[in-house]
Order: sequence, then C-alpha cells, then structure tokens
Amino acid sequence: MSTAPGTNRGTYARTAERRSAIARAVLDLVLEKGHGGVTTAETAARAEISEATVLYHFPTRDHLLVAALRLAFDEDDERLSSGQPDVDLDGLRRYVIGGNREVALLYTMLAGYTGTPGHPAREFFAEHYAQALERWTAIIAARQQAGLAHPGIDAAEAARQFLAAWTGLRTQWLIDPGFDLGESVVTAFRRSTGENVMDLRRVLLDPAIGL
Repeated sequence: MSTAPGTNRGTYARTAERRSAIARAVLDLVLEKGHGGVTTAETAARAEISEATVLYHFPTRDHLLVAALRLAFDEDDERLSSGQPDVDLDGLRRYVIGGNREVALLYTMLAGYTGTPGHPAREFFAEHYAQALERWTAIIAARQQAGLAHPGIDAAEAARQFLAAWTGLRTQWLIDPGFDLGESVVTAFRRSTGENVMDLRRVLLDPAIGL
C-alpha cells in the first residue's frame, strides 16, 4: 500500500515547521541567557513540545546550538544583503555594530569544533564559509568593476583574507570590547581590497591638485 504524495508533503512540512520552532526557541534562549543556559528541557518548554520530540529532531545539545546559529545567520543575511552583489561600507559598519554579542560567543565556541570529525558544527561551518567566500568574492569583483577596489587583486583571495581578518577581529572584540569593531572590519575590508590605494590614486590624479 503506497502513501499518497500529499501525505508525504504534509509530513515534511510539519517536520520542517517543528525543527524551525525548536531552532527559534534555542536562539531565543541564547539571546536571553547565553549558550551556556540552553538545556533540552527548557528548549522543549519554550517550543511547547516534549523533550523527547526535541531530541528526536536534534539528538544532542550541540545539534541544538548549531541550529540556533544557523537561524541567526539566516536572519543576519537578510540584514546584510538585498540580493545584489554589492555592499555599502557604511551598511557593513552598521551590520557589524548591530551584531549580538551572545551570537558572536556562540559562533566562536562552536567554531572550535570544526576540526572534530562528526561534530555538527563541522558541516555547518564548511557550508557557511563556502557561501560567505562566494558572496564576498562577488562583492569585491563588483567593486573592482566600479573602480572602487584595486583591479590587480584576486577577488577570491581578497575575500578569504577579509573573512579571516573579520573572524580574528571579532574574537579580539569578545576579549576586549574597548575598540570600534565596525570601524576595524571596514578598515580590514578596504585594505584587503586595495580601496585605500585606489582612494590615494584618485587624489593624485585629481586635476585640481595638479600632480
């Protein structure tokens, strides 16, 4: 006896909806208490389901935390980009400043498990980094076309260096939040893309200066 296609679609939809509700419950707990305050029992209570159901969809606490981080990044993507391969540096600065400290702490904690085979964070970060590298390579290439980024750089390599700098700066900021993270990230982007050099070139070629 076969199962009707509509029944399968309904089951998949309910599963996706339940997983989404669980991820939302975990992220809300992270924002309220930090990742150290997340438990499967409290997640179940927040999502209004049984703890057994939570563990059916996310077998370990680390799976729950990765789901919360994925949701946080999905929502951040909507803040950062309108779908166009470009970025305004003032917008980037505001985006960085608007980031949540608890999410940054969760990111840093889970990133430490990327070298652990079988850990759920490993797959997430591999996927996240590949998407981020593709996005920022396209952004830098677009800025090269617009004459903003240096035409002689390799866009993918510049994107890789920028992402590494951003990650390092965020870690330093978590240790010592006494500097402007948004400004530092924008400075790292301009240096990685050669935009500071291009600005100097435009000044030197300005007819009003006469050089």
